[in-house]
Amino acid sequence: MNTLPSATFTTPGPFPGPGVACPQEAADRVSAVFRMTNPVRHYEWGSRTAVSDLFGWVPSASPQAEIWMGSHPTDPSHLETGEALTDVPFMVKVLSVDTPLSIQAHPALEQAQSGFAAEQAAQIPPNAPERSYRDPQHKPELVFALTEFAALSGFDDSDAVAGRLTQAQRLIAEGDLAIAVEGLSLEILRGDYGAAVRMALEDRTGLLSVAAEELAMRATSVLEPALADTLSRITSHFPGDPSIFVALMLHRVDLAPGQAMYVAPGTLHTYLHGVAVEVQTCSDNVLRGGLTSKRVDVSGLLKILNASPTDPQLLEPLVLAPGADRYVTEAEEFQLTHIDFPAVGPQYRTDNAGPMIVLCTSGSVRAGTAVLCPGDSVYIPVGSTEVFSSEGAQLLIAQPRDVRARSLGAPKAVG
Repeated sequence: MNTLPSATFTTPGPFPGPGVACPQEAADRVSAVFRMTNPVRHYEWGSRTAVSDLFGWVPSASPQAEIWMGSHPTDPSHLETGEALTDVPFMVKVLSVDTPLSIQAHPALEQAQSGFAAEQAAQIPPNAPERSYRDPQHKPELVFALTEFAALSGFDDSDAVAGRLTQAQRLIAEGDLAIAVEGLSLEILRGDYGAAVRMALEDRTGLLSVAAEELAMRATSVLEPALADTLSRITSHFPGDPSIFVALMLHRVDLAPGQAMYVAPGTLHTYLHGVAVEVQTCSDNVLRGGLTSKRVDVSGLLKILNASPTDPQLLEPLVLAPGADRYVTEAEEFQLTHIDFPAVGPQYRTDNAGPMIVLCTSGSVRAGTAVLCPGDSVYIPVGSTEVFSSEGAQLLIAQPRDVRARSLGAPKAVG
């Protein structure tokens, strides 16, 4: 592996010291287990306290939105050897959502390759604000909730969407504003979700922005709780943003800790609140439509959008053994295994199917002489296998998908 020069990284610390909640050993590396130092992204939607509350870290002075674990060239993790991590086909992120993310979608592979090539040909600098494609990779995502996690994902059926828009319309003053909202309902009932999204996000008459302001000022106690919560979370931070009407077109998904969902390329979505681990391809391609101070690209978003109703893809785990659950999607680049000590037994041996990033989310766990605390992560190279032991801990193991997973049986729980 090669070290990338002149890179600056932020570490999520300080960690507990010797003799505190999770003691560290002098010989921190055993066999092929490498501790990781991971960059933190301080986006405005992040929380200052959620990660520290979950992992026992000192609260941050600025929002901690994402902790990146992986080898994306713009911000790779570093190993304890000082080397930058390279050539890992997936990324792991801890998402700490305090205010809603942008309404967004991610491209499929051919779309990403085409968009990246076009922006390269146009000589748009890689980190320029007007850049939509920062790499040629698609970006499917698996979201695993660490706390209660609220999201909007995928278009709901037309009757449900029209019903919510009608409820919003009734909270808005009569006249042109209500007529503008009714126009969205008509497009939805025709089955033209793309036209409805374009109408809301472009808002060429300006009426939907005013209608959004009216909606933000109206009491939401008359609405059912989930809808009222969605409106409240969005309008309190983005009053007057017509994207609220697009949010009303999407499924509300509430994940309990330990539940997971898949967000396929082209799926319109946003996350509202909570902490989750996201496993995805090694990509930073995002096309935004609203609910953000960043650049939006409505035309580009519509080109990649799956503009049809689709059910949220909640994931049922494959039970490998008691206390060992695996989440598999259509994406070949990753899968996620959740290990619960002591349900899995006192020890758990990983397989060797590809490189692994292992994240401790609670308790403490040992691999040889290395001891992981909550929020600690290690990298295990391809071909290696390690034994983790604990009296009580939760581990998440990300690695490339094992296409034979449903016929292999369980990795070995030992002890």
